[in-house]
Amino acid sequence: MKAILNTVLASFILIAAGCTTPVAIDPQSGQEQTATFRAGNFYGALDADIKHVFRTAIRELDDMGYYRTGELHKDNQITIYARNLADDRIVVRAFYPREHANLPEGGDSMLRVRVGRLGNLSESQRIYASIRDAL
Repeated sequence: MKAILNTVLASFILIAAGCTTPVAIDPQSGQEQTATFRAGNFYGALDADIKHVFRTAIRELDDMGYYRTGELHKDNQITIYARNLADDRIVVRAFYPREHANLPEGGDSMLRVRVGRLGNLSESQRIYASIRDAL
């Protein structure tokens, strides 16, 4: 019984980790831009340098009522850590797409948003849209 449960659980994890969902970014404008929600992470392209994305993202996260807990700067990426009112961990990472394959095209940089352990599409999309609109 335990072996069957472990097999089913492992199969579910592999399926969930491999699922990719295309997400329409702005259906109101008629543009065909799409983002990707894969394995709990929301990926979207932005037309800005990661340093400009970083400054805009921290301002928008503060305006949205999130509590920023830290940030990590590297040569090719900047990561912002925050918490929401439900104490879910929020990770916003700006990076350059040329070093990452199979991500949506367009823009100078990419933004990856993850809310909670398993990911939250609606909240991730709201954070992304707020940052994109502020740019």
